[in-house]
Amino acid sequence: MDFVAIDFETANQQRDSACAVGITQVRNGIAGDPIFHLIRPLAHHEFSPRNIGIHGITAVDVADAPTFGELWPEILPLLENQLIVAHNASFDMSVLRHSFFTSEISAPQLSYLCTLNIARRVWPALPRHKLNFLAKRFNLQLDHHHAGSDSLAAAELLLLAAKETNNECPFKLAKSVNVSVGKIYSGSSWEPSSAPNLNKKDQIFEVVIPDGYDITKHPFHNKTILFTGQLDSFTRANAGQIVEKLGGKPKIKGKMSKNVHYLVTGEQDLSKLWGKTESSKLRKARELREQGIDVQIISGEEFEELVCSPSDITEEGESNAS
Repeated sequence: MDFVAIDFETANQQRDSACAVGITQVRNGIAGDPIFHLIRPLAHHEFSPRNIGIHGITAVDVADAPTFGELWPEILPLLENQLIVAHNASFDMSVLRHSFFTSEISAPQLSYLCTLNIARRVWPALPRHKLNFLAKRFNLQLDHHHAGSDSLAAAELLLLAAKETNNECPFKLAKSVNVSVGKIYSGSSWEPSSAPNLNKKDQIFEVVIPDGYDITKHPFHNKTILFTGQLDSFTRANAGQIVEKLGGKPKIKGKMSKNVHYLVTGEQDLSKLWGKTESSKLRKARELREQGIDVQIISGEEFEELVCSPSDITEEGESNAS
């Protein structure tokens, strides 16, 4: 079984702000040592305190690192003609595609699989399928949000799923659990790696609030939450229901204003971004922040982290779990 696992970390919520990449090659069913590179985002990108808090990388750390465009010739031979695997691949492949776009690199044709979708199908009884939860469940070593360690964990998860389902080929594994292979085409088009029978339009996520949990301590309580772009794991209607259950005020549609406390940013179609790099809501949110208005900008992945286990979240939005 041969494939390559990849993981990106970003400087901020913008998908073309990669600041680190981890790559783990798997040959004959054996994962090699992960390859790790720091990446210097282009000059218009600043490091978000929230992102620094997640991965610990700062602007000082990447001051002498290559840009994505400078690093790409070194990465390309590792990925070319290989199946790429990532956990929550919609994020990592989006970073890859947006990095191609911003760096004016002609995208090669690539195929990829999402171990998050595969894990949901192979181990449906598990309450969560986040990378750190699965690593703990299966005794995998993980330095979470270190790109090299995350890529190795994703590789090991695919190998475990293959063993669990008695498949010796990742493509056969994907077919056996009804997960499609995603594709990146030359240019800006792509097809996602998805699980048709787990279509988020047919699935309603119900947030479970533990007995005794003080809902007023959740960061969404009594706050207005606005959404932009397409969320990976929820429809906007489902996301709105979750926010309401946590005591928040969802704003499914409408414009960004000073009365919004959180802007949740989802995926933007590259074809709609030609000539610009972010949605009008995100641009407005940044303008408001520059004016001193306290608007929190979080990714769809961060939104999922904040709603999946309310008991692990304090009013500042930081996890209490080690």
